Amino acid sequence: MVFLIPTLNQKIKTLITLYRSELKSPLLRKPIFFILKKLGFKFHLNLVTRDELLSNKHNYYVKEFGSEELVTANEAHVSEKTPKEIKENFFSFTVKLDKPFVCEIPDAELVGSTATGFDRNGNIITETIVPFFFKEGYLEQNVSIRALALKNFSRPSAIQLDTACSLVYPWAKNYWHWIVDGLTRIEGLEAYQEQTGIKPTLIIESNLTSWQSESLKLLGYEPDECIRWNESRVQVKKLLVPSFQRYWGYYNKTYKTYNQVVSPMACRWLRQRILSNLPEAETEQMSFSPKIFISRRKAVQRRIINENEVMEALAPFGFVAYALEELSFSEQVRLFSQADMVVAPHGAGLTNMIFSENLAVIELFGSYIPSFYIPGFALANLSRGLGFRYGCLISECHPQDSRQIHADIIVDITELRDLVAKMQNV
Repeated sequence: MVFLIPTLNQKIKTLITLYRSELKSPLLRKPIFFILKKLGFKFHLNLVTRDELLSNKHNYYVKEFGSEELVTANEAHVSEKTPKEIKENFFSFTVKLDKPFVCEIPDAELVGSTATGFDRNGNIITETIVPFFFKEGYLEQNVSIRALALKNFSRPSAIQLDTACSLVYPWAKNYWHWIVDGLTRIEGLEAYQEQTGIKPTLIIESNLTSWQSESLKLLGYEPDECIRWNESRVQVKKLLVPSFQRYWGYYNKTYKTYNQVVSPMACRWLRQRILSNLPEAETEQMSFSPKIFISRRKAVQRRIINENEVMEALAPFGFVAYALEELSFSEQVRLFSQADMVVAPHGAGLTNMIFSENLAVIELFGSYIPSFYIPGFALANLSRGLGFRYGCLISECHPQDSRQIHADIIVDITELRDLVAKMQNV
């Protein structure tokens, strides 16, 4: 990779200012790249994509594990008022997912706040950044300015690890991404250890959330025994990069993009491992309803304004409301593991359906769903890919709420009651 800055002395102050801005908000990465380009900064980013890793298996020591899988998603249940463009995304489909893999990058480096991986030639390993194909401008949104600056303007670190694997990446603090993109990669880490007899060092965030720490422990990894990432620069003799077990599946002709599909086999592996390690004493003391409503009353967005009316309608079916913020990670696992039906506003908390075995899911959306978001109905595809029954209910947003996709919503009680009854009898 080459990072060229003409008239560096004249622009160094601008770079420092934008660099500091990025540290305050990673969401500024894309506009920062845009501003730098307008000022004459030139970026030549050489990438090693997933396809290139697989086509150069010898150079990157790619080790496949597991097996290919066919993912079949059944047609979703939607209300009569659901817009046509929404319904079009919920027909059944079957896609083939390739074998997962883990590769060994020799003489690599991890650089910057999100531990961007570089090979010995300075190429960015995209599998250390995001689990999907790059669209225009998407790389700029996920590659840290700090990583580029440290890589090109700082001396190589004296710290060198032998064999290591990083769970640090741009979206690791998001619950959905941590579960489906982070924890599922541990399967590749353990496949490598099984094939080679070498136990890699695990690199994790310096400031873990409680649910990150607890989930790692349930997988058998004590955070205190891992390396905490210091957001700088480290050399790694053998950098292990397990593939993200989330793929772009079938092509959506209407929106000219690919719908994402999470590997059901990876989800089942994760479910089995975590459930097998749940503390017995804790599970014996818990009693949850098998029909659960996930309340967002403690959230700052996508809350249900008429939640009391919703619960009055759901109570005769046996539903009980739970706020996930009040539960530990283990308790959330337990809650979903025994559930047979869940109703919830769209949100990362539904990721917990991974820990269920036989589930009916009703996801509640506001009426504003932008076209770019529709093909990314990730939770819907996750549910259907796992063989669960899935329903979608579009409701009105609060008329004075301008937050669009994040607006609070008013659920149509009659439609909700009808959809629950329909799905309960399937």
